[in-house]
Amino acid sequence: MVSIEDIPAEQRWEIAARAASAIPFAYDIAFRETIGEKYDEMERPIMVEAGKEIKNLASALGLPTGNAREINETFGIITTILYGPEFRGETTEEGDDRTVGTVTQCPNLNRAVEMGVDPQIVALTGCQTFCKSVVANLNPGFTQHFNKRMCGGDPYCESVIERRK
Repeated sequence: MVSIEDIPAEQRWEIAARAASAIPFAYDIAFRETIGEKYDEMERPIMVEAGKEIKNLASALGLPTGNAREINETFGIITTILYGPEFRGETTEEGDDRTVGTVTQCPNLNRAVEMGVDPQIVALTGCQTFCKSVVANLNPGFTQHFNKRMCGGDPYCESVIERRK
């Protein structure tokens, strides 16, 4: 008899992460044509709520969120847990009040391309909404914005987390 334990944990994680990164695009494919431009409006509160859930995960795992460096590290850890080893990024500027990070490999972008949908239409707005919500929920004293976005055609994403002014 075959059991889940017969499948290596790393392989189970990769399968789950691929499925998780495909789900938003499956919804987009199913509903955008019928709903049209209102789809982005409908998706926004879902992405905000998803960002709130990251705070719950960070708390459950005891991950720190007291400054920009910790928020960035915690966000990276949880993103990798959720989206798997396909997610790749690095910190390019690190400080307590401002941290800059890049993403060079994104499973969400990869799924959009594999599924034949335009990442600029189906991923860009949702990702930005999600990321801003994550940072605001991890620590309301900080904010996040992008300087570069792969879904918008840039070679990598560049995100800035900084103390609110």
